[in-house]
Amino acid sequence: MSTAITRAVRQLDTIVGRARGRRTVVADARTPMNVAILAPIAEALRCDERVDVVFTAERPADIAAAITNGGMRFTLQSRAAVRWRRVDVCLSADPWDPIELRRCLRRANFFHGMAGKYDLDAPGHLPAGFGEFDRVAFVNADRMRRYLDGGIVTRDAAVLVGFPKVDALVNGKYDAAAIRADLGLDPARPTALYAPTWSPASSLHLAGDAIVKNLVAAGLNVIVKLHDRSLDVANARFSGGIDWRARFAAMPYPGRMAFVESADSSPLLAASDAMITDHSSIGFEFCLLDRPLVVFDAPGLVEVARINPEKIALLRSGARVVRTAEEVGDAAIDELTHRDRRSAARRAIAREMFHEPGTATARAVTMVYELLELPVPERADALRDARIAESLS
Repeated sequence: MSTAITRAVRQLDTIVGRARGRRTVVADARTPMNVAILAPIAEALRCDERVDVVFTAERPADIAAAITNGGMRFTLQSRAAVRWRRVDVCLSADPWDPIELRRCLRRANFFHGMAGKYDLDAPGHLPAGFGEFDRVAFVNADRMRRYLDGGIVTRDAAVLVGFPKVDALVNGKYDAAAIRADLGLDPARPTALYAPTWSPASSLHLAGDAIVKNLVAAGLNVIVKLHDRSLDVANARFSGGIDWRARFAAMPYPGRMAFVESADSSPLLAASDAMITDHSSIGFEFCLLDRPLVVFDAPGLVEVARINPEKIALLRSGARVVRTAEEVGDAAIDELTHRDRRSAARRAIAREMFHEPGTATARAVTMVYELLELPVPERADALRDARIAESLS
C-alpha cells in the first residue's frame, strides 16, 4: 500500500475512532528506566478525561514493578495486545526496537539520556528510524543542533523540551530525610550515591565492591543504584553474567548501605550528599543539585560505550577524578568538606545539559496535546499534582 493511501486510511480510522470516544496514548517502555522518562507526561495526561493512557512493553513483567512501585495507576499491556488497537499518539523513550502499531496516527520520542554514549551525539552513525517520529523531544540545544545539522530530524519534528524526569527533583518535591530513613540509613552520617553505568568496562566491574567498602570505611552511608541493564543476569553483555543483587546483598553493612532498584533515580539523588559514578546521565542530573561529584576513571569504557569525548571532559570539569577504589572515600569526604570548590563548574554543566529544568513537563505535555489535536486543559499542573498525591495516599 502506498504511503499516501496508508496515510488516508489512518486519517479515516482516526476520524471514526474519535467520533466514538476518547483519544488513546500508548507509552512504550523498553526498560524500567523508560518508565521514569515517560511517567511525568503520562501522569499529566491521565488527569484528562478525554485521554486514555496505556503503558506497554515487549515483556510487561520487566516494567510492572516500575509502575506499581512508583505509585502509578496505569493499564499495562504487552506490545502484541495493542498492535491492532487504534492509537492517536505513541510515546517512546528509546529509538531502538520500535513498537509495531498498525493503527497509530502519530509518534513522539524522548531521549532517556544525554551523556553522549553509544553514538547518540554522533547521529550520522545511528541506524535509520528517527524519520518515523512526528516529534523528537530534545533535552538540550546541543543535541538538537547535531540532529538538525545531520539531517536526522526535520525542523518541524524537533522540539526543545528539556528533561521532564528531573522536574520534581529541581522543584524540591522530595523529602531527603524521609527517603534516607525509609532506606534505614544512619541519619548522623553523610550519604553517598554510587551509580555506575552499565557495561563490563564500567567501574562496577572494575572495582564496584571495593568502591562501596571504601566509602563505608570513610564514614559514609552508601546508596547503591545500578543501571537496570546491569541487573539482567541472563545477558552477559549487560551484567557480565554477575548477579549484582546477590553480590551487594552479601555485604555486611546494615544501616550503612542500601541497594536500591528503582526506575526513577531522582529521589535517591535528592537523598544524597555526594555521588560517585564513571560516566552516566545520572552524573549530569546530580549537577542540577550542585553537590559534590566524584568520577571513577574506567579507561576502557570510552571505547566500549562509544562516548563523545566532549561529554567526558564536560562531566569531569565539575568532578573529582579518581583512579583507584582506595581513593574514593577520602576524595568524597574532601569534596564534601570543600563543597564550593567546583560549584561554578557544576552549575555551568547543568545550564548546558538541561533546557530550563523544572518546567520541561509542561512543554512535553503541550507537544503531546498538539499531536492529539486537543487544547491543553486549564490547570493541568494542579490536576497532575492532585493525581500524584492520590496515587501516594
